[in-house]
Amino acid sequence: MGFPLSIKTGFATHATLGTAMALVLSTPLFAQSATTPIAGEEGLNDIVVTAQKRESTAQKTAAAIAVYTSDQLKKSGVADVASLATISPSVNIGASSGASFIAIRGVASRDFTEIGDPAIAVSIDDIYIQRPTGINAGFYDLERIEVLNGPQGTLYGRNATGGAVNILTKKPSDKFEGYILGDIGNYKTINVDGAVNVPLSDTVSARASFVSRYNKGYRDNGPAGRGDDTDVQGGRLQLLFKPTDRLKILLSADQMYLGGTGAVYDGVPLRSVGGVVTTRPKTSAHAATHFDLNTVGKFDTTNTRLVGRLDYDLDVATVTSITGFMRQDLFYKWDNDGQAVVSVQPNRNFIFTRDELSKDFSQELRIASNNKSGFLWQGGVFYFREDLDLTNLFDVQPAATPINIREYHYNVITKSYAAFAQVGYDIVDALRLSAGIRYTHDSKHRSGPSFVQASPATLPVAAGGTGVRIFSVDNTKDSWSKVTWHVGADYTLSPRNLLYAKVDSGYKSGGFNNFGLGSYDPETLIAYEVGSKNRFLDNALQLNASAFLYNYKDQQISQLDGATGNTLIVNAGKAEIYGAEVEAVALATPADQVNVSVSYLHARFKDFCTARSAAGVCTSSFAGNTLIQSPTWSINAGYQHVFSIFGGDLTARVQTQYRSDQWMSFFNRATEKQKAYTRTDLSLEYSPDGAAWSIQGYVRNLENSVVLTEAAQSGLYNAIRSTYAPPRTYGVRLNYKW
Repeated sequence: MGFPLSIKTGFATHATLGTAMALVLSTPLFAQSATTPIAGEEGLNDIVVTAQKRESTAQKTAAAIAVYTSDQLKKSGVADVASLATISPSVNIGASSGASFIAIRGVASRDFTEIGDPAIAVSIDDIYIQRPTGINAGFYDLERIEVLNGPQGTLYGRNATGGAVNILTKKPSDKFEGYILGDIGNYKTINVDGAVNVPLSDTVSARASFVSRYNKGYRDNGPAGRGDDTDVQGGRLQLLFKPTDRLKILLSADQMYLGGTGAVYDGVPLRSVGGVVTTRPKTSAHAATHFDLNTVGKFDTTNTRLVGRLDYDLDVATVTSITGFMRQDLFYKWDNDGQAVVSVQPNRNFIFTRDELSKDFSQELRIASNNKSGFLWQGGVFYFREDLDLTNLFDVQPAATPINIREYHYNVITKSYAAFAQVGYDIVDALRLSAGIRYTHDSKHRSGPSFVQASPATLPVAAGGTGVRIFSVDNTKDSWSKVTWHVGADYTLSPRNLLYAKVDSGYKSGGFNNFGLGSYDPETLIAYEVGSKNRFLDNALQLNASAFLYNYKDQQISQLDGATGNTLIVNAGKAEIYGAEVEAVALATPADQVNVSVSYLHARFKDFCTARSAAGVCTSSFAGNTLIQSPTWSINAGYQHVFSIFGGDLTARVQTQYRSDQWMSFFNRATEKQKAYTRTDLSLEYSPDGAAWSIQGYVRNLENSVVLTEAAQSGLYNAIRSTYAPPRTYGVRLNYKW
């Protein structure tokens, strides 16, 4: 759980912290969730969510869901998907080549190739985001973010094997209001975002939002200047029409530019003693922020989105149509080996360039009953198409002129069709049964030429500047179909206590590797989950928990082939995942709030063979290894106190996270291990009584912990190729509302 729930001034229950914690420890396990406001009720607030594609509150939603409001996200400094992990214990974030990857409960995908799909479905205002480089495009002027743990195969469909992240922007309203938020900090950080909402008539409202973020770069890369920087500008315009009491039409357009040098790799040279590699990932903050590169990176990407939503109330049900279009024009060039010592290793000056243009179109049409009890139903159809053109270059540059090793010129068309339905029925007032089903058909087609040097181990420079290039034309296509489903039951013990049990299935479509290196199958997952959501002590204590067991088959594993530099996708036969999550939020006094979230995760491969003999005997097995980015223990905790002084409220806040050891590849090698770490944030905010402004000072990552987002041992680069989360940052933030 991240930044705390709001505290209402009328709250009168003075439960001591000791009493609250004793009750937490003596209560049985129940399910991860978050907050919501119910007018007139004191204590912890409630948040209305749409995670199941109909309005409910988080505490009454029979699923493991965490919800973070706009205020929580701003005060916790969550400005992109990567920082979401700092407040959500079940979420871990990886990165590769400028793309962010989300892992939930050990389920993740690190495949950023043109054929790859995410394992966590990310959507902005119900529009699915296919490209992992595009998922940061909506992180400003938000209403909330919903994180759903576990497969969402019925309502969300494709590529939601591990869960879903819903990013909901603030919508136009009938009030004239707005805000502007700015902060300055170290690394020459200057961030500004704001919005203005204007009612144009009784039936039309408009909202305009903007964002600008800049820092000079967290990494000093010597000859290559600064790396891992931020240079973002964006804007969004929304129009809401309500021509009748029954009809709502929302039109939205936004564009975001992402520039600078982009994320950078740090190639830590491999050293061996007696044939055993002794090199380990960096743990020194200075070493992780100071390393030389010899190629200046360039990141130049523009994302454009158009969204149209129509809701029509038929009394008995509401019809919803959601149409989305996204265009991403991406150019990214980076130092692929993460090193600068060309004289010692002349073949280690590698450069990779991605030049891609993708166009995504999606359409969902659904109808859902309006009743809140009795027989609830919804159903719909979904269509998605992506058209991607790319030119990718892999070069080595021993002198002034780069020498090409591989290049791809592909067109990739991805299509998906689906139909779904879900029902719920109240057997008695307190007991509800639910069931759902979805049929999905996916297809992928890649065409175009590619060039590859015949022997990557003997680079052109090593052969006197000559080399044999092999030309080939790809025309690969495949398709897959799958039925996914849901069954569940929930029991309302009281208005503030819910028990639930459910089984869900998930599916992610298959694909094919480059250069005829084989195809891979879809991955599937069946998840069993039980849990409960509770409020105690006159709404002063929230205690939720869940326990889960996953049967994971054919997980798609992405790994860098250290000998050739190729990224390969293979299927792991079986994996077993189980664990539990407990969340507690307590109002110890009207001025004190404590939140603690603990997640235990066991994630192991049960059957994972990567090579077999001619007789079919496995000669390379990784059974028993831990899944990527699956720490056994994840803990988030926070404490807040409000001082009523200086004619206003002075709010002091500390929040910290702990992650136990985790592996960044399925090899589970020491060279690719993230050791256990803590990361602590501090903030102090002053809000004058009756004023429209507030000011906050903050420190993030107080320990200056080195947190890996990628680590891969490479024989081609003779290094551990690593990327890192941001180091310690600090600054001052000013917020003004009207």
